[in-house]
Amino acid sequence: MRFLQRIFIFLCLSLSVEAEMVSLSKMAQSIDQIISKKVSEIRQAPRKGIDDYTFARRIYLNAIGRIPTLNELEAFIKDRSPNKRAKLIEKLLGSKGHHSHMYTYWADLLRVKHIGDKLHFTGNLSEAIKSSIRENKPYDQFVKDIVAAKGDLYKPGNGFAGYKAREPMQLDRLANTIKTFTGIAVECAQCHDHPFDDWTQKQFYEMAAFTSEIKLRVDPPPALEKANYAQIRKKLKGESFDKWIVYRESLRMKYATIQGSGTGYMKLPHDYQYDDGKPHDLIQAKTIFGATPTMNLKNSPQQGQNQKKSKKKKKSSKKSLGASINAQEKLAEWMTSRQNSMFTKTTVKRLWIWVMGTEVIGPVANLELGDEGGHPELTNKLTEIMKAVNYDTRKFFTVLFNTKAYQSKALPLQEKKPEYLLDGPVVQRMSAQQVWDSMLTIRTGKPEQWVPTKFMYDAATHFYEKSQKWTAKDFEKYSRKCGHTRAKFTKAMHQEAQDINGKMGPRAEMRASEATDEVWGHNYGYLEVAGLYGASTRELIDGANTEPNIPQILYMMNGKPEDALIRAKTYLNKVLAKVKGRKKYELLWLATLNRPMNSMESRLTSRNSRDPDTFGNVMWALLNSNEFRFVR
Repeated sequence: MRFLQRIFIFLCLSLSVEAEMVSLSKMAQSIDQIISKKVSEIRQAPRKGIDDYTFARRIYLNAIGRIPTLNELEAFIKDRSPNKRAKLIEKLLGSKGHHSHMYTYWADLLRVKHIGDKLHFTGNLSEAIKSSIRENKPYDQFVKDIVAAKGDLYKPGNGFAGYKAREPMQLDRLANTIKTFTGIAVECAQCHDHPFDDWTQKQFYEMAAFTSEIKLRVDPPPALEKANYAQIRKKLKGESFDKWIVYRESLRMKYATIQGSGTGYMKLPHDYQYDDGKPHDLIQAKTIFGATPTMNLKNSPQQGQNQKKSKKKKKSSKKSLGASINAQEKLAEWMTSRQNSMFTKTTVKRLWIWVMGTEVIGPVANLELGDEGGHPELTNKLTEIMKAVNYDTRKFFTVLFNTKAYQSKALPLQEKKPEYLLDGPVVQRMSAQQVWDSMLTIRTGKPEQWVPTKFMYDAATHFYEKSQKWTAKDFEKYSRKCGHTRAKFTKAMHQEAQDINGKMGPRAEMRASEATDEVWGHNYGYLEVAGLYGASTRELIDGANTEPNIPQILYMMNGKPEDALIRAKTYLNKVLAKVKGRKKYELLWLATLNRPMNSMESRLTSRNSRDPDTFGNVMWALLNSNEFRFVR
């Protein structure tokens, strides 16, 4: 009986998965129908489809951020099943490679970066993003968790609080959050009415009321500091700078926090100049568009201009804007609501341009209310699909990758463009991460070997847990006896974290997503590629670029790739060493360009095959070709 129950459950699950795939396939067809109708209406020639080799290279680069290995390419080409492309899409989107690729995208967008003493350790924030990707958290919930984050900075599982430490200035953080998740640029309204859009300075401050009194605090709460830690801090500072700094840093690892959750009130700035308010006027939270969520506002704090002008009253007018009521959670609900069309449009716009290379709606971070792009019917269909899959980005990618549009010939953007560009992808240069991860594929044959599948501790998250039951005396005792400087203390905690995490692998064999790990150190080979190939410095939203430059060319022609890929004992060279003659060249083409040689290339290599330097020169030429460095 138990066996039959298991069979029944298995069949039900199988049918459920099959039904879902049919539904996603129909969504892909609906996109193609809309595109086909548009192409027919304007009498533009439809694009041709692509062969399996082109598809394999493209889907690997788009879905997991690297080219396929020889074995992966061979397995796909030999597969004779009619739905093998759909099967490969599903496999890649559920892989560690996709986790790695998506982490790089979101870490760039959220600007995950060390910021002095404000966000001294980014590991917990990174792990929150990676965990969300691994568990395939719906994107709306992902964003909601970020916008509503609060609490201890280095508490494992609370990493999204680090997003607010990354940008501790309230108004700047608000402007960046709105731009990142709704595509609307409102930062100008922070200082004055927007010169081109309808947003006013008052509207900006009404939005800011959702996040008022949310602050980064790095040291223990004042009362606790005074009662438990202040005297010890003073004593240690008089004895030794190193003891004092270790004491300070260890306390910060335990107590750094995002305090407050938004009061729902804000005051207009001191230099406010418009007729709809006066400087220091108290205003309530209100969204810049759409319905404002209902909030349980506390008693309104008294406005400064109505207070008596005694010194005491003047001082009190600068204090709290009221009690926290978790207004930021209401902001998060509004921002990710299905009724907030800008959230869904911005989401599909970002994912479409990342894959296709064209703007389906408008500039990536400068939309206007009501924007629908050059093809509103397609825009509406994409937003409809995103809602239908409940903001599951993997399912959305599944739909997109299964369209005939995606699987059509990529268009090289020349001076004379066709009227309609949304009928398929455009040729794009590889990103810095794709360049590094593709070279890593050639070098190792196992590029995902060291991509983590669990939470990885760093110095801060490890010490946070380690010190939870410590008293002030415990911190003092540790600071006196450890004998560390600030740097050595951090290094020691990183080492302890590494012992907990287990083996991570050689830095030079890590994918770009793991290349700036705080525990194991930086992968300087990747950092060189990142600097040359336009990887985001994570100072600005959407700060990456793929523009060519002379240093890139010099690096590939005369730099380390020649030693690392051509002369070294790489995975590829070991495979090639087992074969001779024409077969060697055939494998080289498959491993680098992911396609067979054409007749001209075959004749060229045959004429020069006896020259001992020819093979290395040919590999050098392929790695420096446009065909290698472009996603086609």
